[in-house]
Amino acid sequence: MDPTTLPPWNLPAGVTSRFVDTSPVGLKFHILESIPDQDSSLGSKNGQPPPLILLLHGFPNLSYDWRFVLPKLAEAGYYAVAFDLRGFGRSHNADLSPIAEETFRPLTAIRDVVTLVYALGYTNIHTLVGQDLGAYIAAITALMRPDMIRSLLLMAHTWKGAPASAFGTSPAESLAKMISRAEIPRWEQNRDSDIHTSLAKLEPPRKHYKWSNASSQASDEWTYPTGEPLRQFLRGYFHLKSGIHIQNISPRPLKAWTAEELAILPHYYVMRADKTMRENVDLDMAEEPSDIVAKLNLTPWLTDADLDVYEQEYTRTSFEGPLLWYRVLTDPELSRDLVCFAGSKLRIPTKYVSGLKDWGTFQIPGGLEAMQQGVSVEPECWRGETLVPGAGHWINMEKPEESAAEILTLANSVS
Repeated sequence: MDPTTLPPWNLPAGVTSRFVDTSPVGLKFHILESIPDQDSSLGSKNGQPPPLILLLHGFPNLSYDWRFVLPKLAEAGYYAVAFDLRGFGRSHNADLSPIAEETFRPLTAIRDVVTLVYALGYTNIHTLVGQDLGAYIAAITALMRPDMIRSLLLMAHTWKGAPASAFGTSPAESLAKMISRAEIPRWEQNRDSDIHTSLAKLEPPRKHYKWSNASSQASDEWTYPTGEPLRQFLRGYFHLKSGIHIQNISPRPLKAWTAEELAILPHYYVMRADKTMRENVDLDMAEEPSDIVAKLNLTPWLTDADLDVYEQEYTRTSFEGPLLWYRVLTDPELSRDLVCFAGSKLRIPTKYVSGLKDWGTFQIPGGLEAMQQGVSVEPECWRGETLVPGAGHWINMEKPEESAAEILTLANSVS
C-alpha cells in the first residue's frame, strides 16, 4: 500500500503532515510539522527562514509522539519538524519497494537526517532533539556533523560515547590502566564481558531486552497476533515505562555492567529469560492495581484515539523494520563505522532531559556520568540534565509543556 494514499492521522491544531521525497539518495519521509506565524518568526527579523528544530522519535514510536510539542515550538518562532525514522510508520522507498535490511546502519541514519534537512531547504539544524532510539541517532549525527547542528538535546537515552578502538588510545594509557585501576571509571570496573551467560544464571534467569529485540523471532513476537492482543500489549508497554507505573518509583544509577546490577532494572529492560516481551508485559500488568488498569484509556497523553494510530501503523507494517535498529545497537560489526570517532566527544551545546521516574536514564551504567564528567561531551558544551517529576520514559508525551520549555531554553541559548 502506498502510504501517501492513507488518511492523515488525527493531529492537534497547528500540526500538519506531508511527505518529503529525498530519493534516489534517501527515503520518501513522512513528516509532521508546525510552522510559526510570520509575525512571530525568529527569522522574519533578518529576512531568513525560521530556525529549524528537528525531532527524532524512539521505539516503538512514531513522529506522532511529538504532536503536543511541535506547536509549542512554532509558537516560539521555530520551524518544528518530526519524521518517521527509517523502518517506522509511513516513511518509505519512493518506488514502494521494501527498505533493505542492509541499510539499517549508523551512517544511513545520519544520512537520513542530513538529506531531509537539505530537502526542507535548510543547511543547518538549530536544535536537534532525540528521544530513546532517536537520542542515539541524534548523538551520532551531532558527533559526525557538528558543523550543521547548533545544539543537541537528548531525551530518555544517555550518550556514553563512540565505541572505543580495540587497540586502546595510547601505549601510555594502556600501561597506566594495567598498573592502577584507579584511572578506569567506576562504572567500567568489574564489567562482565559475558553478561548474557551471567544473566541466564540468575534465579529466575534473565535476558537483556536489546539482544532479545535483535533476535530473528522478535518481529513476530512483537507483531502477532494483531487486533486486541496487540492493542493491549502496546497499552501495557507504554504504561509500564511511564511515570504512572507504581514500580517506577526511584530509579537510580547502576554501579556496573554486571548481572546483579542489571537485574535491578524492570522486566521491560532485563526480561524474564523464558518469556517474550509480550509475556513479560502481561505478567507485570497483571500485578497492577485494578483501579489504575481500569483508567488507562483515560491517560491524557495516550487516549484510545492515540492508541489507534500506533495499533493501525504496526498492524500495517509490523515491527520488523524498527527492530532492525536493535541489531545496530548490539552487533559490533554493524556499528563498526563509529570506531572512526573513537575518543571523540560531542562538541556542541548538549543537554539531557527525561522523567524522574525513567529507568532509561540509568539502563546503561555510566551513561549519564559520562556526559556529566566530560567523557562523552566536552565539558564546556555540557548544559546539564533535567529529570522532570511525575514523568517516566515518554517525557515528550507525558510532559509536553516541560519538554517544550527545556527545548526552547536550550534553543534560545545559542545563536
